[in-house]
Amino acid sequence: MAKRKTATAKTATATTANAADTITSPETAETIATDTGAEIVLQTNFTMIEQDAVALLHAASLLVEADTPEKANIALDHNLRLWVAIKTVLQNEENTLEPAVKANLRNLAQYVSTTTMEATTGSIEAAKLVSLSRINMHIAEGLLRGQQNRMVQERAYEIWEREGRPDGREMDHWLRAEAEIAEMLQQR
Repeated sequence: MAKRKTATAKTATATTANAADTITSPETAETIATDTGAEIVLQTNFTMIEQDAVALLHAASLLVEADTPEKANIALDHNLRLWVAIKTVLQNEENTLEPAVKANLRNLAQYVSTTTMEATTGSIEAAKLVSLSRINMHIAEGLLRGQQNRMVQERAYEIWEREGRPDGREMDHWLRAEAEIAEMLQQR
C-alpha cells in the first residue's frame, strides 16, 4: 500500500511542477513535469487516435511504476488531469464520438475522479493503481482497434468498388482488406 499525500492544499500544476524534486531520473522528471496527457487530449479533442492512445498509455505506465508515495501522488495527479481533459472534450459539440461511447467515458472519468479523491484521504492500495492503469490501457487498445477496423472497412469498400461492386463477395473483400491493413501496420 502506498501512502498518498493530500494534494488539496496544492494546485495540480504545482504538484506536477514539483515532481522533478521527487524523481531521480531527469528524463522521467521532465516527462512528468509536463502535463502532456491532458494537453494532448485538449488539443486533439479526443479525435487523434494514436496521440490519445499514447497519452493514456503514458498515464498507465506512471501508475504501474508508482512504487513510492511521491510517485503515486504524481501518477494519480497526472491521470486525474488526463481524465478531466477527456471529460471536458466529451462535452464539446464538435466531438464526433458516439453518444454511448461518450457516456461510458464520462462514467470512467467519474470512477477515476472518485478513486483519486479517495486516495487524498489516506492511502491507496496498489490494486487501485493497477485498476486505474488497466482502464487507460483498455481505452487505448479500444481506440487503436477501432481505428484499425475503420481502416479495414474503408479498404474493403475500395476493393469492392475496384472489382465492379459484385454481390456476395463481402467476406473476401473484408479478409483481403484486413490482410493489407495488418501488413501496412506491421511495416510502421
